[in-house]
Amino acid sequence: MASVRPMTKLAATLCACLALGLVAAGCGGGSDDNGGGSSKTSEQKQPASGGGGTKAKTADVALQNIQFNPKIVTVPTGGSVKWTNDDTVGHDVTGSGFKSGSRGGLSNGDTFSHTFDKSGTFKYRCTVHPGMEGTVIVK
Repeated sequence: MASVRPMTKLAATLCACLALGLVAAGCGGGSDDNGGGSSKTSEQKQPASGGGGTKAKTADVALQNIQFNPKIVTVPTGGSVKWTNDDTVGHDVTGSGFKSGSRGGLSNGDTFSHTFDKSGTFKYRCTVHPGMEGTVIVK
């Protein structure tokens, strides 16, 4: 049984490292430096400052694991949403009155921003991945 214990410690250490890596990966995209990767946007970049149902001037949405995260964001009229592709595959952001570019044209690290000048609920999707949908609520 003495040979089992070192493997158990090794497995526990590997699990802890994996968990830490997943937590660190989930913390990305919130910096104010707007660095890293090219930008596929005709809109002006703004510092990251919110999302996930808050009424921040700018909401950030990550494209990861074939989904938008968060799926629903709220911004005030005149606010912006910045989408960042944190996935290993290409995506796009297509909604009524806004489009990030060509189908699947946002590569890893690319961003797209859109400013919402009218209040309402705006649904959008990735045309590459059926079921990958999100909503922007503008109040």
